[in-house]
Amino acid sequence: MRILAVDDNPIIRMGLRTLLDGAQGVTSVLDTGDPDEAVAHVRAGQVDVVLLDVRMPRMSGLELLPRLAGATVVMLTHTDDPATVSEALAAGAAGYLVHGALEPDAMVDAIRLCRNGSQVVSGVSTAPAVPGRGPGLRDLLSRREAEVMDLVADGLSNGEVAARLFISEKTVKNHVNSLFAKLGVTRRSQAIVRWLQRDPDHGRAKGPGRTGPTVGPGTLGAGRGHP
Repeated sequence: MRILAVDDNPIIRMGLRTLLDGAQGVTSVLDTGDPDEAVAHVRAGQVDVVLLDVRMPRMSGLELLPRLAGATVVMLTHTDDPATVSEALAAGAAGYLVHGALEPDAMVDAIRLCRNGSQVVSGVSTAPAVPGRGPGLRDLLSRREAEVMDLVADGLSNGEVAARLFISEKTVKNHVNSLFAKLGVTRRSQAIVRWLQRDPDHGRAKGPGRTGPTVGPGTLGAGRGHP
């Protein structure tokens, strides 16, 4: 993926470059705070994915979004207002990620899912109305698989899930393999992103000033690269 980060804050752009440079599947990372330069990059065919802030002084992300046709646009912002999320998705954004809602690996996976045709929303306290959104992912899984996935999304390892559900670790692994296939993912972090997309709140307690899912450090470390 060739990624362009568009944000008026140079520190955020620098952080995104550091995060994305060398990430699996990322071939180049450009950044700009100039909306006209962003449009020029897209029209020149130089980028596949645009990470776009909502609130910028010269032109808001929502105003700039229609001018970026030809690239996959993922809103990446501190703005978690559900009405703004709905407006962005209705205008063609492939995803909406609030800063801090996902760990770095999960954020990269979310961007990759958006590029591959999924629509990912994370960090919003109330699920936005998404035009044409299909049935929930929970319906794809058996009751036990959904229970396992809930615990995986809470950061539990296979062994911890087994202890919680009073089943063997091998049975948990079988459930994880099955639900990976049904969710169309190959990695634990991808499954978590898709599950949080289904239910942005996921029953988590929220501290002051923070909304959306909190993905702890243990969530993405255990079992990376395998069920």
